[in-house]
Amino acid sequence: MGPVRPTTAQIILVDDDDNVREVAEIVLSGAGHTVRATSSGYEALRWIEEEPCDLLIADLKMPEIDGATLYAEVQAKWPTGGPRVLFLSGFANPAAYAPVLSRGGLPILCKPFSVDDLRSAVTRALACV
Repeated sequence: MGPVRPTTAQIILVDDDDNVREVAEIVLSGAGHTVRATSSGYEALRWIEEEPCDLLIADLKMPEIDGATLYAEVQAKWPTGGPRVLFLSGFANPAAYAPVLSRGGLPILCKPFSVDDLRSAVTRALACV
């Protein structure tokens, strides 16, 4: 018997696109997850320090601190036991972030995405051990 996986999770969502952030927060909250959403990678990092989360969803390209740098900060502070990560990207070619994504087979959800795509990606990210 494998580990019990939560059906709901504590999620921190970071995206500088207000529309994406608001819709994703509504969808994920509606699925029973507790979601804290922000446009600031630094605020997300502070939240993780205050209270651990199960999943960090981060846009790869943001003006203040990009998702890859945010992920590196999280990994440096919590090399084991940190949150799972799901990246979002509006790039037509996310290959520019291939070195970051290849570090652990980190998932990426390309924008635009459907509600079902988001739900599926979150379910898969939470199921990873």
